[in-house]
Amino acid sequence: MIFVRACSVVLWLAIGLPPGDAVSAAAQDVQRAEGDGPYVSILPDGWRADTVTEDGNVSRIDVAAGVVTVSAVGSAPSFAVALRPPPQAAASIEPLASGTPLLVLADTHGEYAILVDFLKAQGVIDEHLRWAFGKGHLAVAGDMLDRGAHQIEILWLLYKLEAEACAAGGRLHVLIGNHEALVLRGDERYLNPRYREVAGRLGVADYAQLLGPDTVLGAWLRSRPAMLKLDDLLIVHGGVSSHLTESGLDLDAVNAIVRRSLDVPYAVKPPDGSLEALVLGANGPLWHRGYFPMRESPPTATNADVMEALDRFGVSRILVGHTVVDRVSALYGGKVVAVQVYPHQDDVTGQPMLEGALRLDGAWFRATAQGERSVLGLAN
Repeated sequence: MIFVRACSVVLWLAIGLPPGDAVSAAAQDVQRAEGDGPYVSILPDGWRADTVTEDGNVSRIDVAAGVVTVSAVGSAPSFAVALRPPPQAAASIEPLASGTPLLVLADTHGEYAILVDFLKAQGVIDEHLRWAFGKGHLAVAGDMLDRGAHQIEILWLLYKLEAEACAAGGRLHVLIGNHEALVLRGDERYLNPRYREVAGRLGVADYAQLLGPDTVLGAWLRSRPAMLKLDDLLIVHGGVSSHLTESGLDLDAVNAIVRRSLDVPYAVKPPDGSLEALVLGANGPLWHRGYFPMRESPPTATNADVMEALDRFGVSRILVGHTVVDRVSALYGGKVVAVQVYPHQDDVTGQPMLEGALRLDGAWFRATAQGERSVLGLAN
């Protein structure tokens, strides 16, 4: 029922949007030197869009038609987005029919152009940035924000694709990562410097206000889960620690704690020993790194820990981002799959580098931004 309701809200909004028009690469580079946005506030009778224009000025307009345009970046064209009412909290458990294509990636960190190249190469979107994955599911395991210079474009693209996926019978699942939590709670340590300037030009004290609960993207982000079960798969940004498994918290409880925290300043810490401290801390789903060696220390998670987590949440495999790997990797005998290949340009070839884990016709593949798919060797 939650799945049907989530799609029914956006089906009609996804139909008939015009594709963005391409412009020259030189013009795009100039355009994005100063511009950013739109940041859309929710008003009692509509929306207001605030944008820093390409010449550094501020545009503030009422959005009577309920459609905003996101400007071109590099070779990625501009695109229109139909705004929709604030969503209900996304479900913690979603169906995934047998044989449905599934692509999981994470940690795009403001590297919009590389994300677009990847999604095009893997047939998720077409040249106009429209959903082309049919009834397939795309899951983005958090950390769209921070570091890179085009995070707002990533959010708008995913917001738009969510509606288009539903209209096509597919789904797009966006999860909260630790960097969404940081930004929404006002921690700007990892924020690209341009966004502090954007906040100043738009007249707010800090960038978090531009993604507040009274904004379209802020409300949308606050509805996302931190942990998502798709059939027999668990998708989570950081991982599942033994502490979390032993806490007895179910997925709904974990997601509720994370959502409540997003409007609490980051400097305000939960009481020591509380469930909130567990979920939001180093052993929680946003920050856990126990599947990976740290410096010279081996992974802290044992095979028994992983098996207990699988049993606790009724899944056969956990897919995680957060910790950087050179390539999508199967860990713990394939019970954990690490997908965080940090988006960058190859130093030698200049090619975009980003990977995801793709399940297609029961087989798992390592999917690249060059359109390659190599077998991961995981059982269905």
